[in-house]
Amino acid sequence: MIGWLFPDYCAGCGRLTGELFCANCRALLRPYPPFPPPTGLTAARVAFRYEGGLAHAIHRLKYGHRRRIARPLGDLLAAAAGPLDADALIAVPLHPTRLRERGFNQAAELAARLQRPGAPPLIDGLARVRATNQQARLEAPARTANVAGAFVWVGSTPPPPRIILIDDVLTTGATLAACAAALRTAGAHAVRALALARSVIDDAPRP
Repeated sequence: MIGWLFPDYCAGCGRLTGELFCANCRALLRPYPPFPPPTGLTAARVAFRYEGGLAHAIHRLKYGHRRRIARPLGDLLAAAAGPLDADALIAVPLHPTRLRERGFNQAAELAARLQRPGAPPLIDGLARVRATNQQARLEAPARTANVAGAFVWVGSTPPPPRIILIDDVLTTGATLAACAAALRTAGAHAVRALALARSVIDDAPRP
């Protein structure tokens, strides 16, 4: 009844479709091609190109405080990823200050939708202990320096050997590499990354 009285607007195209991410926007999604993993990661995979309706939806999720958008986007990520071979999933954490501002961690919301029968468990233990500037506002070299030492493992036991990090957008990979460094220091052996989207330009060679 609520859905009939107040139908959803699509977060991708903004039309009144009754869906948070409509069929037309889903049909326009383009897979992201394979690419070499950023330094420090065993492997990395991105589901879709960051463009069009998907880019609008991710922006509204993160900066428009529309938490419910994570549901269809997380389901798209789960479908694109297929079976996940790991001991655990870990969402890239936010600093407590940023978490209070946003009200939720978008990476954790996406990762929660990957929790299907037979999937690796989603665990905590990785913490962001240093507040950093927003990566989107920085050039590639500055991104690495910005997140260096920003993450530590705070779990009561060492992390499991094989981990998949989950994030919404992969750009240069600096954040994921910093997470992987903290996990390896704490005892993890293989750290892979899975992200929902990436701009094609972010994978281009840099001068």
